[in-house]
Amino acid sequence: MDQVWITRLDAGQSVDKGACAVVVVPGSLLIVSKGQPTAPEIASTVQRRFLRDFFVPASWPPGACRYDARVSRIRRLSPAAVALGVALLAFAMAALAHRLGWLPGPAPAAAAATVLVIAFAWRPMDGLLALLVTTLLADSVEVWTATPLRLLDELAIGLFVVAALVVHRRRLDAGSAWPPGIREVGLGLVLACGLASSLVNGVPLDVWLPGAVLLVKGFVLFYLVSAFALRPDELGRGIVAIATVGLVIAAIGFAEFLAPDAVRAALGLPAFEQARGGLTVVKSVFLHPALYGWLTAFLALFAFARFAVLRERWALLLALILTSGTLISGRRTPLLGIGAGLVAGGVRLASAGLLPRRTWLPVAAAVAILVIATLPVTSRFVAATIDEYLPSRELVGELLSPDPDPAALRYMQPRVGLTIGSVAIARDEFPLGAGIGRFGSQMSREIYSPIYARYGMDQMYGIKPEAPIAVTDTFWPMILGETGVIGLLGALAFFGALAVQLWRAVAVASTPALRAFVLGALLVYVEGLVRTLTSPAFVAPPIAYFILATAGLAIAATRPAIANATRGDVPG
Repeated sequence: MDQVWITRLDAGQSVDKGACAVVVVPGSLLIVSKGQPTAPEIASTVQRRFLRDFFVPASWPPGACRYDARVSRIRRLSPAAVALGVALLAFAMAALAHRLGWLPGPAPAAAAATVLVIAFAWRPMDGLLALLVTTLLADSVEVWTATPLRLLDELAIGLFVVAALVVHRRRLDAGSAWPPGIREVGLGLVLACGLASSLVNGVPLDVWLPGAVLLVKGFVLFYLVSAFALRPDELGRGIVAIATVGLVIAAIGFAEFLAPDAVRAALGLPAFEQARGGLTVVKSVFLHPALYGWLTAFLALFAFARFAVLRERWALLLALILTSGTLISGRRTPLLGIGAGLVAGGVRLASAGLLPRRTWLPVAAAVAILVIATLPVTSRFVAATIDEYLPSRELVGELLSPDPDPAALRYMQPRVGLTIGSVAIARDEFPLGAGIGRFGSQMSREIYSPIYARYGMDQMYGIKPEAPIAVTDTFWPMILGETGVIGLLGALAFFGALAVQLWRAVAVASTPALRAFVLGALLVYVEGLVRTLTSPAFVAPPIAYFILATAGLAIAATRPAIANATRGDVPG
């Protein structure tokens, strides 16, 4: 059955397409079937755009169906309120559990996770949104309420899996990851190499086991989300909720830029004084400006994608404003990520014949104007980056030597040291690496790894045992150092296969609105790949959850179209 996209119909207008006649009467949308189309056919007849168009839930039975447009207008306002309300309730329950001092240590996190999983069992999308909002604000809430929330996300994701299998098993697509493809084989290699190297190198169980949990939790969330059969309204709810919460946080950051003392005093968070490129950086409601820089880049890329597909001028203006938010965060990586994402998105649309001049020319002109206007700041960023990240040959040779001198390596940039050190470990521990929790990971910081002293890195700033704050500032060195060359190849296979799947999903999206979302997911994924140069983007919350959850939603939303394109007729 052909699809028809109904948008902005006035009362009394109608359209006849395939098996259904669609008629708009005051305040309602009436679908009158001809024959007995199935529920999926009815659902595919009317495709809903992000905020303003009609939709029909897939659960509606065949026959005559009536949809109240006035209810939809109310529901458009509810997703952000529901997600934020559930998150606040989770935080409140955690605080209550913490006040009851006789409860065990993980009780606050368990109480919050219980609230989240109840929401997920009630409505999966709202539970997922609440999880994302909770992890986004968790560090700040810990400061505001003095409530420990450690293990909250690990417990919640584990409970989500149980709830999905028990409550929502009929909505799970068992074939989404079976039979295993390149993605699954690659991820399996990473885990197998990590386990084998941990056992071979005698890594203690209390190091590699929690390290493995920290490594896989984001990927578990990805597979859970991508396996769901989405209902027509759920994706729209998610977009509205995250956009609303994110824009409020972005606005607070701009207010901080204009009135830093007043806003910081009102937020009551620990001070973070830093200037980059002549700007005093902002962090909004977060403890560190890196999270604000990433969030504004995340929102900006989705706004760019919306303009590229739907040609809405407000989206381009919003994207530029959010990009300026990334700039005032003082973070260089998200700026590079935005550039890489726009290039990847432009190439993707052009290869599918979906990039007319009226789309790319305004984007190119707007970005050029923004770059020129901020050139004094960005030029200082570039100069500082070159000075910071280019080590001398002598330092590189010292770190790769059989007996590195810690005193000589003391002033090496930590990310550079981690990168070169991972090469040395992969050489010496070929082909499996040093084991999970031994290099560049959270567990190697919590239980300080002896590997750093072995390679003379224990005197580097940010890696010293008394303050290892920079140990987790990379991603690929962690994979190479802990799982070896084979694990690195497996990780490259996973991320490459996922990139190809998102690339293909852009072309098969069934509506312009869906294509805009899938394109945004691709752009955010590319930004995440750039981010792996300076952070553990795919394993550290909340960034890992946002990137992998949006990728999973894009795959889940386009799976039916991809399944129907097995004859090789997918454009691009």
